[in-house]
Amino acid sequence: MDTISSVELAAQRQRTADAAAEAARNDVELEAVAAVREGEPVEEVSEAAGIESDELARLERTAGDVPPA
Repeated sequence: MDTISSVELAAQRQRTADAAAEAARNDVELEAVAAVREGEPVEEVSEAAGIESDELARLERTAGDVPPA
């Protein structure tokens, strides 16, 4: 495999990993918003999700309808 092909392959793996990380972040945010809307304390959900409380509150206000898990 030539050097350019190696670089292209590594770059593709990075793009794939970035997309997976973004999807996982979105899942965590949706689940966290759903938990808060179901009555779980924001502080506990925030800690479990790794999202700051104020960011979680903002997400909850702006999320609109969240599909059931």
